Amino acid sequence: MKRFFSTIILMLAFVSLGRAQGLPSVAGVTFGSRYSACKTILDQRFNGGKDSYQNSPTMLTYYDISFAGEQFDYVNFEFQVEGNATYLYYISFLRSFNLSSAEYAKQQRDRLYTVFSEKYDFRWSGTDEDGFKYYIFGHSPNNREDGFINIKTLKGETRGGKMKYWTTLSYGPVNFVNPSDEI
Repeated sequence: MKRFFSTIILMLAFVSLGRAQGLPSVAGVTFGSRYSACKTILDQRFNGGKDSYQNSPTMLTYYDISFAGEQFDYVNFEFQVEGNATYLYYISFLRSFNLSSAEYAKQQRDRLYTVFSEKYDFRWSGTDEDGFKYYIFGHSPNNREDGFINIKTLKGETRGGKMKYWTTLSYGPVNFVNPSDEI
């Protein structure tokens, strides 16, 4: 019962926050939206209006897409689940580059920086353990001290185990489910 009431209070807080400040939207979908509503909009945007087959009830994935003037290998829209409810909470656009193409990965990252600096508050930048820069923009709706948008280049493996450079553009997370409610 306590969990039920805390969930209701959390949902009401986000509804009032959403109305007062407006939850962020990306590619036509708003954070906190349910899976089925997002799928309809994103199928239109990234799948030519055709109903897409999706492997997961908690993630929508689209391949070979264009966004913010750049090409990406794929994008993931991730959802938190509580009971029968789903909430869009994290979005990541990813593009891979061969190891001989690190400069191209950095150039894409820096072009994204230029585009995003025209629309969002630049918050901070840094350098990761491999020496690659990253940029943070905006404010998280959960905590204004946290950033909302992360643009970076990194070195990592593909699902097949091949090393690549990756340029990533991620939004969130915007949490709707309290992690302590899950335990």
